[in-house]
Amino acid sequence: MSTVAHFTEELQPTDGGRLSKFNKRLAWTLWNKQETKRHLEELERIKGLLNMWLAVDIWDVGQQLQNDHTEQRLDHDRILTSVKDAARDQKQHHDAAKREKIIEWMSPLNFFQRQADIFSTLQPGTGEWLLADSRFQDWLSGFGKILWCRGMPGSGKTVLASLVINHLEARFSNDGIGVACIYLNHKESETQSLTNLLAGIWRQLVLHKCIPDVVENLYERHRERQTRPSLDDFVGTVNFAVAQYSKVHLVVDALDEYPEVQRNLLLEYLATMGCGVNLMITSRPHISLDGSFPNFKMQTLEIRATEDDIRKYTHVHILRSPRLSKHARARPELCDEIETKIISNVQGMFLLAKLHIESLTTKNTVKAVWEALQHLPKDLKLTYDEIMERIDRQNEEDRQLAHLALTWVANAKRPLSVAELREALAIEPGAASLDNDNLLDLDIIISVCAGLITVDVSTVRLIHYTTQQYLDSIQADRFPDAQTEITSRCLTYMSFKEFSALPGYWEGIGSHKLIQQHPLLLYAQYCLIHATGQPEVVLQSRIIEFLQQACRWRDFWRMCHSWSAKPDHELVAPWTYPQPGWPSSASPLWIAAASNLQTITRSLLSQMDGDIEHSALYGALYYGHLPMLRLLIEGGADVNAKGGEYGTTLHAASYWGQEAAALLLIEAGAELDALGKEECGTPLQAASYAGHDAIAQLLVEKGADVNNPGRHRGSALHVAALNGHDMLARRFIEMGAGVNIATGYYATALQAAALRGHESVVRLLLEKGANVNTQGGPYGTALQAAAYEGHHGVVQLLIEKGANVNAQGGRYGSAVNAASYEGHEAIVRILIQKGADRGVCTNRGRRYRTVLGRRFGC
Repeated sequence: MSTVAHFTEELQPTDGGRLSKFNKRLAWTLWNKQETKRHLEELERIKGLLNMWLAVDIWDVGQQLQNDHTEQRLDHDRILTSVKDAARDQKQHHDAAKREKIIEWMSPLNFFQRQADIFSTLQPGTGEWLLADSRFQDWLSGFGKILWCRGMPGSGKTVLASLVINHLEARFSNDGIGVACIYLNHKESETQSLTNLLAGIWRQLVLHKCIPDVVENLYERHRERQTRPSLDDFVGTVNFAVAQYSKVHLVVDALDEYPEVQRNLLLEYLATMGCGVNLMITSRPHISLDGSFPNFKMQTLEIRATEDDIRKYTHVHILRSPRLSKHARARPELCDEIETKIISNVQGMFLLAKLHIESLTTKNTVKAVWEALQHLPKDLKLTYDEIMERIDRQNEEDRQLAHLALTWVANAKRPLSVAELREALAIEPGAASLDNDNLLDLDIIISVCAGLITVDVSTVRLIHYTTQQYLDSIQADRFPDAQTEITSRCLTYMSFKEFSALPGYWEGIGSHKLIQQHPLLLYAQYCLIHATGQPEVVLQSRIIEFLQQACRWRDFWRMCHSWSAKPDHELVAPWTYPQPGWPSSASPLWIAAASNLQTITRSLLSQMDGDIEHSALYGALYYGHLPMLRLLIEGGADVNAKGGEYGTTLHAASYWGQEAAALLLIEAGAELDALGKEECGTPLQAASYAGHDAIAQLLVEKGADVNNPGRHRGSALHVAALNGHDMLARRFIEMGAGVNIATGYYATALQAAALRGHESVVRLLLEKGANVNTQGGPYGTALQAAAYEGHHGVVQLLIEKGANVNAQGGRYGSAVNAASYEGHEAIVRILIQKGADRGVCTNRGRRYRTVLGRRFGC
């Protein structure tokens, strides 16, 4: 910088005259040339340094800007990633919520909980003999095999089934092999419908897998309509789930506890599951599986508690009992004696060992234990007798509580929750509300019942199926007023002051919340099922009083059913769930008829002056209450009154297939050819629509006109043809039905059968003389109807039988036009090969030549 300053100074103006200034500058220029050169070089050097420094500064600024830009881009990427992660998490949460919703909707049964609860009761180290058995190992490794594990009551079949399930899940968790189970329970036979069981299997197989689109579509379709999928839908979803595995092991426990009719349907389905499924079935020996599984290889394995298992079980429970363990410490030989005596008495039944241990845990002295061991019962009945005696020896308060608890648990129409049972036992006669201080601890309830009841998850049940059978056998002597007691408590409960404001009360807080606050409300709907018989006489005035206000309760329970995960109407009391033809406002007589309260119905009829409502007949008929139907008819009900979903009561009986009821109605004067609703026509057509051969035969024998044209669908033969009931169609023809009678929407029976593609019915009608070229109906001829719907086989059959491929008429003008309009290429080609004119005009004056050319090059 000093160089620049010096150089600047030399160039500054000087004082003095102009000549002196010139001389000075000239002298500087002449005599300091070298100095000037040096200064200029220095300036160049400085200029270079300045340029370099400036470049460095510019580079620093640029680098900083680049770093800032990079940081901003990274911040942007981080923000974008966070947004994407949040969106993904939200979608996953939504998908998981939807998945859970679909699963709960599809399957009200959750066997995962049942499996976990049963397996928790397994004594460690027991049951290993089953897993080591060669027959089990063979079943485990093969395909298309059945292992039928038979055993006497109480032999431990259910607990061993849980052991097998646990073993399978541990062994095949990552091998692409599916595992599922069904635990059947006699107390849950209504809940465990065939569709629910199939859905329960599907629920287990879809674990850790995506829900297929077909199931999501099923859910969306039925959710909008508030309906349930059909049995075929459930069969399809289970079969699809099974196909996703290389093999599936399915364990079905307690098959003998399933009602016989449903059992046969279940076996029919299981037999169709194919060689990719291995079945293990446990049951008592008395049922037979012979011929049920023709395509499976079946082995039988006898289930019986081994001595080693019983010894382990007994030893552990001795140590767990405060009294027995104390006695055993005082007398060490007592432990061996207890184990030996129990093993010798139980005859391979774990249940008996459990009950014996339960009885010994109550003994206060060693001597009492020794004496009890000398008199241990050797069968279940004697053991149950001894337990009941022990219950009756309790103080009066405990005895009454035990009897009441057993009454509720044994007679409940479905398993009770812990909360429901506690409220049921806390109800006091004549009380205006439930006193929460009167609620009992569950431990006390279980204790006074001497081991006869237990808790699964949150459900109270009897310890075994045989316990239910025993209590049923002694009920007439020991619990004669059981149904009256339950009915009375339900009626008292529903009369509580907090429910007097229904429906406004529950609309204010919501039915779901109301049930949470008052758990017994949902079960109380069964009160009228319990009321049949003795309670009708003892509680007649209270029941009638309830019926007069029952309509508001029905609305409440219907609201409960709308949010329930178990929408099947079999799970609820009949009169609380809407059915076709049900009145919007239920009268006391209708509810009494639907609930089969005959004594109450007689009382109500005696008080009636005018006509008896037609809907009461419907209520009795739907649930098959034949004596009630007779009672209503004798009381003056008009069997020919019209209403409901079908028309007269005879229409409904014919549609529902109730032959005995139909005969009763006919004998009571029901009109055989009365016209009902549009879809049904006559009772004969209603029977034909549903395919009930026996009722159709009865109606014709009693004088029904087999050729009555009916309404929209035509004669009975037309209806049978439309729905593919070939045997019934044959029966009608034998009874005199005209095969060429033109009536109804489809004109002829042949056109109706052809439209739906029922080839066997079409063949039958043609064999019986049906005119293949009769004109009429929306499709003109049977050939046009079949062509429109794309029924290849029916089209060929009609042509073989002389159908005119160029017949004009109907909605599409000709068969070839109808087929081309719907894109059935194969049928178009067949028709053209058989001489169909490609340019035949329709009755609307249009040609389908363009369509033919564009689609098929014709």
